[in-house]
Amino acid sequence: MVRDWRLLLPPAIVILLLIITFSVFSVKHSPAPKPVPPELTDSGNKANLPTQPTWYVRFSVKNQKSTYYTEATRAPASASAHGYFIGSGAVHPQYPLNAGGDARHPIIPFGTEIFLSNPIEVQGQKLTSLTVNDTGDVYYGLWHKYPYWVDVYSGTTNYYNNKSAFQAGVDLINYYWFEPWQ
Repeated sequence: MVRDWRLLLPPAIVILLLIITFSVFSVKHSPAPKPVPPELTDSGNKANLPTQPTWYVRFSVKNQKSTYYTEATRAPASASAHGYFIGSGAVHPQYPLNAGGDARHPIIPFGTEIFLSNPIEVQGQKLTSLTVNDTGDVYYGLWHKYPYWVDVYSGTTNYYNNKSAFQAGVDLINYYWFEPWQ
């Protein structure tokens, strides 16, 4: 018989920790269930109607100019009326402003994700896609021979981001995107 109960305390703590560790790691976590679109649920009369598939068209371009830009911290919103973020970019408007175009109508719709053939690096992040968020070169003055030019947002205007954008220079890139069939 043990005369001092304090001698049993360390082995009891070790056994308790082993039981807790085993119980935590033996629980199988299942992923959250996927949400069901409202038109497929049992509520309402739409459940009995067949859903039409959404068709998409894949567009791709090759050897288009790619540049980098920065924006001031309190700059007005982009042409899409959203804020700037790493992973976004600007494209030409459909028509130059001096030819009656509108900066709010880009050649690739706002919110479209463009997928790059080769990743690019912005602030240490490797990006394989960009979201169209703005329009730039609104008069087609710089890159009129490259209708699908992309200007990549590389952060707020400061010494280091400006230097990084300048060092990235101008590259030729290939990319593709999807648009709903109309």
